[in-house]
Amino acid sequence: MKAIKAMMVIPALCLALDAAARCPVDNPRVQPALPDAAVASQQDMDRARVEAQEYLRQGKTYLGCGLMNRRQHNQLLGQLEIFSARYNDELVEYRHRSQVVAEIDESGANRNSGAAAR
Repeated sequence: MKAIKAMMVIPALCLALDAAARCPVDNPRVQPALPDAAVASQQDMDRARVEAQEYLRQGKTYLGCGLMNRRQHNQLLGQLEIFSARYNDELVEYRHRSQVVAEIDESGANRNSGAAAR
């Protein structure tokens, strides 16, 4: 009886190892840090964009490998969605802050050029 169980376990283990070997990426366990949009520079946001895209690409690829049970799949999918929403929120805040700064700079330049023309 033990020999039959062992014979059933070995093929299942081989199939699992084969599936893991075919997956081109590891499970992305650590989310990249997102900069605080209130103080982030353009360079910080560019770096965050690259890291976020890579993290999400790895996650999507790993989901497609079929190595997880339904609970694990849904958990990773939820993590990817939450991270994506957080990144988008920071990006919107950064763009809003950049727009406000540009408008302030523009209005200051207009006042200075008007005074010089007089």
